[in-house]
Amino acid sequence: MRFIAIDLDGTLLNNKNEISEENIKAIQYAQDRGFEVVISTGRAYFDVQIICEKAGISTFVIGTNGATIHSKSGKCISSITLTKDCVQSILQWLDERNYYYEVFTDKAINTLKKGREHFHNEINSLKNTELNTHMKELLEVAERQFDQFGYVLVESYHDILKQEEEFYNILACSFDKKKLEEAWNQFRKFDELMVVSSADHNIEITSIRASKGIALEKLAILMNGSLDQSMAIGDSINDLSMFSKVGYSVAMGNAKDGIKTVCTTTTLKNDENGVAYAIYRYIENFVFQK
Repeated sequence: MRFIAIDLDGTLLNNKNEISEENIKAIQYAQDRGFEVVISTGRAYFDVQIICEKAGISTFVIGTNGATIHSKSGKCISSITLTKDCVQSILQWLDERNYYYEVFTDKAINTLKKGREHFHNEINSLKNTELNTHMKELLEVAERQFDQFGYVLVESYHDILKQEEEFYNILACSFDKKKLEEAWNQFRKFDELMVVSSADHNIEITSIRASKGIALEKLAILMNGSLDQSMAIGDSINDLSMFSKVGYSVAMGNAKDGIKTVCTTTTLKNDENGVAYAIYRYIENFVFQK
C-alpha cells in the first residue's frame, strides 16, 4: 500500500479556504487506483471533518500537526497529548507577554476573548498601512485562520486549564518577528516539546512525540504499507517531517524556496490546483516505472 499525504492550508485548500473540484477529482482518481490518501494538517480533526464532508471526500486524517490520527470512519486511532502542567507553563509564559494563542483539544479550539479582539484589531490596523506583497498575503492567511470550526472564547487561560479535555497543540501568533523568535527560542529549549511553524506569523507547539512525519510513519505501520514509494505534498516548515519519510516529496508552487530545495519536485500553486497536478504526475510516473 502506498500513501499520498496532503497538507491543507496553502496546499489542498485554495485562497478561498475551499478544495477545488479539480483537487477533489484527483483525490478520488488516486483512491480508485488503490492509493491511500491522507490529509495531514495542523488543524483539528473536527474542523477537517467538516471540510471533507463539504467536498464529499473520505480520507485518513493526521490532525494537530501529528498529535492525532483518525480513520476514514472518524475513529481516533492515535493521540499524543501535552500534560496539563506543560500547557499551564506554556500559556502562562505566552499570556504574560501578550501573545495571541489558541489551544487545541479533542473538542475545541480555545482562545481568549480579549486576545482574539486584540489580534483582529492588529490585523485591521496593519491593513491600513503600506504593505509589501508578502505582508498582504500573510494578513490574508491570518484572517482565514478564523474560518476554522470549533472556536470557544474564554476570559482567562485558567478557564482552559479547568476543562477535562486532552490538550494536543498550542498555536501562538505575532506579526513582530523578534517577538515570535523569542517564543520559538523559549520553547525549543524543552526536550519534551516539538516546535514548528505553518506561516511566518506563528509557531505551533506539540509533544516531541508528535509530528506529521511520525504520524504518517505510524499510520503506514498500522496499515502494513510502505512510504518508500509514497508521496507527501505541502508548503510549510511543519511539512518537513513528512517530506523526510516519503520517497517522493512535493513542494507547492507558493512554498518558500527553502521548502522547495528539500523536495523531490515542485508543483503548481494552491490556487492553480497544484495538488491535482502533483497527483496525476506522480501516478503516471509510478505506472510508467512499473
